[in-house]
Amino acid sequence: MACLIAPGCVRRDGRNSDCQWPPEAAIHSPSPRHLSADAEFAEDLAIRYADVHHGLRTPYFVSGEEYVAARDRCMQTLFEQIASNHQVPVAMVSDALGRNRAHIDAAEDLPFVLLYCLGAATVARMVWKRYPPADNGWIPGIVMALFLSVAFALGGTMLGEVWSWFLESHRIGNHHMSHRVDRLWWVRHRTVVFAGGVIVFWLAAAQSARRKVSQCTS
Repeated sequence: MACLIAPGCVRRDGRNSDCQWPPEAAIHSPSPRHLSADAEFAEDLAIRYADVHHGLRTPYFVSGEEYVAARDRCMQTLFEQIASNHQVPVAMVSDALGRNRAHIDAAEDLPFVLLYCLGAATVARMVWKRYPPADNGWIPGIVMALFLSVAFALGGTMLGEVWSWFLESHRIGNHHMSHRVDRLWWVRHRTVVFAGGVIVFWLAAAQSARRKVSQCTS
């Protein structure tokens, strides 16, 4: 997970809260991934600028609308600077924001998915151990598995979102996620994640039941 996230970390050098684009140590070609990284760094600088100069806990706070406007103005200024440095249209920089992050989403979410699968398999085995079909029939175990599948999937969906939120804030080096939370894959696909969690639990329960039956007949 660390190896996958590390290449996607937002740069640390040159951070400031003055809406100033720092000079780059080396000249990079305007590849899609590099433009995405620059746009993401510009977004972080704009949020830091707005937090310091227009934030809620500052003496300069006027309103949420003014905060958003100041953040967006700063971001646009930085996008123009990036476009000028790389000699590309500003629209190319703004469109690159939030793109080319499939490897980041995979690195953040897959470890939790694996933990969820392990947890589902463990709980499913406990269900059939508590309600063995040979003693209680199939109905009690099936009912309990259906109930736990919904509860487990609901809990997994919420915990997975917290997990991805925590890792993303660590990756960007800023605990104020702001609107960036809406970009997280887990947040954008809550329904799919929940449905997938239910299906995974059902599959784990079915596999555990099959093993339980085979042990009883052997």
